[in-house]
Amino acid sequence: MLNILNDSTKLKRLGDASKDNTLSTEVKLQKRFLRLHKSIFISEDTYERIRPVGSQRPGMYGLPKIHKDGVPLRPILSMIGLAQHELAKWLAEILEPVLNKLSSNCTADSFRFASAMSERECSPQINFLCSFDVTNLFTNVPLDETIQICADMLYCSTLTPPAFPEKIFHELMELATKSVSLIFNNEMYQHAMGSPLGAILANIFLGFQESVLFTRVTKPFRYWRYVGDTFLIFKYRHEVSEFSLHLNNL
Repeated sequence: MLNILNDSTKLKRLGDASKDNTLSTEVKLQKRFLRLHKSIFISEDTYERIRPVGSQRPGMYGLPKIHKDGVPLRPILSMIGLAQHELAKWLAEILEPVLNKLSSNCTADSFRFASAMSERECSPQINFLCSFDVTNLFTNVPLDETIQICADMLYCSTLTPPAFPEKIFHELMELATKSVSLIFNNEMYQHAMGSPLGAILANIFLGFQESVLFTRVTKPFRYWRYVGDTFLIFKYRHEVSEFSLHLNNL
């Protein structure tokens, strides 16, 4: 677990538990949301919903990946009680049209995937099945780039934009995702992307990259993705290496 936490490209060590900034973050958010409400950028109902009260610092723990060599840990961040938690949930609703527009290649769960597979005719003689996995997806999503993708989709496309300016959208997204503090073993760390928006932003980022990819290369015979895992069917095995190269370059 310490190997994960000591990765300075993903987390910043703040010190012991005395460095906890949960209360100051709560007060900062309360004041900012109140100003936005008085400026009529957010309604009273929204203000009451996202205003943090009684915030708690999130904790991190690890779940062992028993199917992988060395049994590495998957870091899990418990976000319940986080000062930004309700803000992130509200923004997730705003981002839902963006997510839907970029989810044409996604499957919702294993049942729908199995159903889709059963509807496809595949000949073992001319088809090759494989999968690709994004390495450490959640900690590797470029946050600023993904927020800009969301903003462009909401404010510069056919989607209906939120009732507040794009500048406010950027600010709210950064408040919800950046500088989230967490505790592990009585030590405080700062995480760049710890919030309920994590999975949504990861899906949006990958969905956007897929839209770019398939303008450059021919789409495989079949292509499904669930978050960072993809399952593909190619007509011929030799197509796999070329497609893998395009993925890694992207």
